[in-house]
Amino acid sequence: MSDADQNESGQGSGGGATASVAEALPVSRFEVVPIAESNLKELYSFREAMAPEPVQAAPKQQAPPLPIVKILLMLVLLAGGVLVAFTVPSLFQSKPPVPYIDLGSQRFDPAGLSGRLIARWDNGSSYQLFIDPIDPHQAEAFAAVAQDPPRQLSIMLRFRDDAGIVACQKRVLLPEPGAETAAPRQPQVTDSGDTMQNMTGENGQIAEIDLSGPLPCTAKAYSSFKTWDFITDFPTAGEEDIWLKQESEQNGKSHAGNALLSPRTRRLAVGIEGDDEIVGDNPSHGTVETSSGRVFFLGAEGMHTRITAWPVFPAPIHFHCDKNGSCVLTRDNSSVSLRARLVH
Repeated sequence: MSDADQNESGQGSGGGATASVAEALPVSRFEVVPIAESNLKELYSFREAMAPEPVQAAPKQQAPPLPIVKILLMLVLLAGGVLVAFTVPSLFQSKPPVPYIDLGSQRFDPAGLSGRLIARWDNGSSYQLFIDPIDPHQAEAFAAVAQDPPRQLSIMLRFRDDAGIVACQKRVLLPEPGAETAAPRQPQVTDSGDTMQNMTGENGQIAEIDLSGPLPCTAKAYSSFKTWDFITDFPTAGEEDIWLKQESEQNGKSHAGNALLSPRTRRLAVGIEGDDEIVGDNPSHGTVETSSGRVFFLGAEGMHTRITAWPVFPAPIHFHCDKNGSCVLTRDNSSVSLRARLVH
């Protein structure tokens, strides 16, 4: 017989046994005990102790009066404007120019000259220029022209940028002939406001011309300098040689073996220019006379050139003389121009 059959059999026939087991189990009971109201308050008093403190709302801040708001706004705007005024220019301000730019050396072959140039910046642009002859054999002729130029000489300086475009230029005037000449190595102010110094070599002759002065160049133009060149009306090498011989003849020292002496050169109030004609000459004195009574001193070299190129009298000429009596004589049918001095 299975356990299920036994259980069913027992429930049907053994009811008394079940009742005895139930009586043997413990019985749980509870009773509701009434509590006085005063005791309830003591019982739950811990709730009040644990309750958080009430949060008090912050008092509302009153807006400042309207005039004060306007004043504060104006102060903020003013402070911002000052800040912009000091900050913005510094953002766009370029670097100051470098103190100097060594532009190196350049040549002007027509006059046989070499020049070295330095550009400088010190609250403005300026320059330093050193001029000397390219060929050492021209040193003596160069010195003669520098000491007593045949006319007022000038030098045009041209400063170029990366593209080779002229960014700035200046014409420098040297002292006029006959002007009071400073001793070598002593500065002399030129007509263009520049400073000139004649530097002598070992033989005591002028070997170099040093020039310096201001430039009309802005900081932007100065900062763009990359190279330079120059042009000048300085005599050519051949003209220098002629001038040297004439100067030597005037001083009684003929380099051609001729002992011609030059009469005193005539000084003029202003330069003169015009047409005339040579009607006679005096080879022993190195002079020619014109139909208007002028007398020009040519020297030995000039007399030789005149005899070769202008053999027939009268010889029409065009003359140009500066106020120091230094002249140039030209003739229409001749390619040769003669340098001379007006003596009468």
